Amino acid sequence: MKRDEPRRRSVRLRLRPRSLRGRLLLALLTLAAVALIALDAVVYTALSSDLMHRTDTTLRAVRQRTAQQLQQAGPDGKLGNDVRLLGASEFYLQLRRPDGTVRDLVTQLRDPEDAAPRVPNPLSEVRGAGALTVGPAESGGPDYRLLVQRVPGRGTLVAATPLDQVQGTLRQVLIVEAAATGGVLVLLAGAGLCVLRRGLRPLESMARDADAIASGDHGGQVAPADEDTEVGRLGLALNTMLAVERTTQDRLRRFVADASHELRTPVTAVLGYADLHHQGAVTTPAQRERVMNGITTEALRMQRLVDDLLLLARLDSAPVRERSRVDLSGVVRDAVSAARVVDPHLSVSVHTEDGARVRGDAEQLRRVVDNLLANIREHTPSGIPARVRLHTGGPVPAQVTLAVADEGPGIPEEALPRVFDRFYRGDPAHSGDGSGLGLAIVAAIAHAHGGTVDVASGPGEGTRITVRLPMAPGS
Repeated sequence: MKRDEPRRRSVRLRLRPRSLRGRLLLALLTLAAVALIALDAVVYTALSSDLMHRTDTTLRAVRQRTAQQLQQAGPDGKLGNDVRLLGASEFYLQLRRPDGTVRDLVTQLRDPEDAAPRVPNPLSEVRGAGALTVGPAESGGPDYRLLVQRVPGRGTLVAATPLDQVQGTLRQVLIVEAAATGGVLVLLAGAGLCVLRRGLRPLESMARDADAIASGDHGGQVAPADEDTEVGRLGLALNTMLAVERTTQDRLRRFVADASHELRTPVTAVLGYADLHHQGAVTTPAQRERVMNGITTEALRMQRLVDDLLLLARLDSAPVRERSRVDLSGVVRDAVSAARVVDPHLSVSVHTEDGARVRGDAEQLRRVVDNLLANIREHTPSGIPARVRLHTGGPVPAQVTLAVADEGPGIPEEALPRVFDRFYRGDPAHSGDGSGLGLAIVAAIAHAHGGTVDVASGPGEGTRITVRLPMAPGS
């Protein structure tokens, strides 16, 4: 039994179509078949009911007329010609007298080889039941529609008519319905297959293009289709996704290349100092001190770079570790105080408003202010005044705005669109002073907190960097 189970499962899987076209066509044909069978059943039932109603109406008329003739008949019990004409050969008329004898009426009008109906016994159970369908008394005969009626002074009249014509008509209707239903399903299958094949042709083209892209054609796109259709919108979404993926991959490759380039310089310097030591070129205490200071400086530079890269990676994967209400005015004052300790010659003025509270990570928000002030120290000549202003409101009422501005030489116009790019440094003269990640970290943290950052500058006009963050609810 266990060996047969996988075989039965595979047979069931083969019977179930795998392709979308096959499943859609199967569903269409199933629904159409159910609808057509239901319609056939309704037509068959309505026709059967109508034919039975007509048969019962005629049988009641014959029964009523026969009962009247029996009451008007003479002592010999013979019936008139009108009953004979009504009877014809399709009716079975029988009189059962109270003494138990049975008399067939107008027998010469019926085919003697026809099987008589199977009359229920006792007849008292049939009188109030209306017309009944009974079988033949002998095998091979037709079914009958039967009625009984009590005739005073005569006995009980049994009237029946064969249903062979009714049943033959219903059989013909069944044959016609089956042929029509099968023909409609065949035509529907052919038409549906053509329509589905034409409608799903763009999907097949997209599948081939996707296979080509998966095989290494990274610059390809799926075939365009009508954007007003579902398939066209799917193709547009796939092309957009591919474009975003290529942009992300290009950015990642550029990021890795830039990070490798930045790390190569301090690593090369550390290896150079170590090589000097191994070659015995470092002999005096002063030389050893200079070598160790160089190694420490380059190691600290690598540490800062690695920390910046880890922060950016964390911001890309999990933007904010935990959110709490942060008083941004206190963060700004602490950052400015620390910057003045680092550079006593820094000329910076601070203006903050109370109530400037946001929801976010206090450590990351402090990193924003520190990086903006470090950017002023690195790119602004000593003694040039700078301003830090924190206020609420602005273009959006529930917003906190942090603006850091200086009166330095400014940023060239061609460099403005890339100042927030990772590893971008617009001034070649300062290529060794930083990693080019400071403003990129500012932008990443601002976006992680649901805010924005922009820069306004020009040659000789100074630089103004503005960070806008949503205010904490209830501030």
